[in-house]
Amino acid sequence: MKTNCRASSVRVGTSLALASMLLVAMCAWFASVPEAQAANVSWVGSDGNVYRSSPDGTLQEQVTEDASAENRYVTPSQKNDGTIVAIRKVSSSAFAYFLDPESGQVKDSWLMPKTGAGSFVPFNSGTISPDGGMFVYDWHYFDCWTNPCTLNQKVSFIAGPGTTNPCLINCHTYYIRPRWIPGSPYAGFVDTDFRRIWVQKAGSAEPSAWLGFNDPNAGDMHSFDVSSNGIAVLEVTPEGSDSAEFSFWNTNGTPPAGSPSYRCSVTGIAQAPAYPRFSPDGSMVTWQDRGSVYVANVPASTSGGNCTLNPIRIGSGKEPAFGTATLRPTGPTGPTGPTSPTGPTGPTSPTGPTGPTSPTGPTSPTGPTGPTSPTGPTGPTDADSLPPKVGLRVTPGTARVKAGGRTTLTAAVTVTGATAPMVKVCATVSGKARGKVKPAGCRTLRNINSGRTTKAALPIATARKAKGSYLVRVVASGPGFRTVNSSNKIKVVK
Repeated sequence: MKTNCRASSVRVGTSLALASMLLVAMCAWFASVPEAQAANVSWVGSDGNVYRSSPDGTLQEQVTEDASAENRYVTPSQKNDGTIVAIRKVSSSAFAYFLDPESGQVKDSWLMPKTGAGSFVPFNSGTISPDGGMFVYDWHYFDCWTNPCTLNQKVSFIAGPGTTNPCLINCHTYYIRPRWIPGSPYAGFVDTDFRRIWVQKAGSAEPSAWLGFNDPNAGDMHSFDVSSNGIAVLEVTPEGSDSAEFSFWNTNGTPPAGSPSYRCSVTGIAQAPAYPRFSPDGSMVTWQDRGSVYVANVPASTSGGNCTLNPIRIGSGKEPAFGTATLRPTGPTGPTGPTSPTGPTGPTSPTGPTGPTSPTGPTSPTGPTGPTSPTGPTGPTDADSLPPKVGLRVTPGTARVKAGGRTTLTAAVTVTGATAPMVKVCATVSGKARGKVKPAGCRTLRNINSGRTTKAALPIATARKAKGSYLVRVVASGPGFRTVNSSNKIKVVK
């Protein structure tokens, strides 16, 4: 099949090079029909239904017809046998629906359990394992039956229908947007500070730190994916921006092991979150941007700096993901003709699409001014080390403040035994005190080494109608250690 070539100009982000226009030659990457059809992309259309397409966008199928924009499917992912698994809510519950891609019929459904009076699921997404045996999802936990109220995000696992306990298999707190790690039975997640990727590991009860930002002001980590051929893509944005950058890395081992090396970055590729996802063989990547789905070849390995993607738009929708199933054109089969050898043989079947001759691609912003890539991994945590022990001391025991005024409690967090990668310190009040005493948001302390004490200021405001003494409970929680708390008082004086 003849290959089409063209020239295209790509804007280079200013974060790694002077703004300039480079003319690059690109031969069409659909060199033959079989390669073009070696996988498919599923996504959710603007009408809420699930669709799938060949990677070049020329073959498209509508899988479901029962959804709407208000009652839509969410984050479809695919098993190796082609089954599409998509999330959909029914009343206050959500289910992972196993869809036959040929008929759109539901073959099975798994309840995605949650706990807590004010909780909801999913928080962002869920995805099926390639073999179909496990489904991982994130959800929002909130409950005020406890004192104080508890609020966080969790990642949970289910392995079939009928499960009502979200932590029956495993669950991790303060993580979102899970992805399966190829070549392993484990998953990775983005932490709720949008700073780092954490990956499950054999022999470790808690995820281990992998790629991320060392500087808390460097930017935000929105999502990631790991390919079957040893490449990772991180979706990052500069602090305060929603312009997504794709940072490509060589994993050099199954995460969280190995020593990842930086390949290159593509700046201003989409509006975050874009949710980049690799094809089964790792040669292509798909993502969403402003209501459209795009596909491109993974850029060749470089020694760092900027690289380019030459995307094509394959449809209107969001939340795309690759699957292994091949889509084939149906085409007319032609009449069978008479039995006589002199009869007509019927028209030949179509030879399949030739692929687009010119990708349109999203219009690219000039690129964020912040960092172009995370600063690299800090190294995995040691699964054999003892878990950290966290102590909490909050002063003063009783803080005095005038009605309508402000005061500050100081939480001193002391860690022993091992490094605590993340400690969240929250001040809460309950009952009638909520309208009169108003603590600020939680404070997150990162990477507190053993033997060190780190302090967090907890501002608290009081209403003008406040009067008397109010109980304030301060809680320190995080992965890998037991939650600790302190009871303090706010006394409103004249």
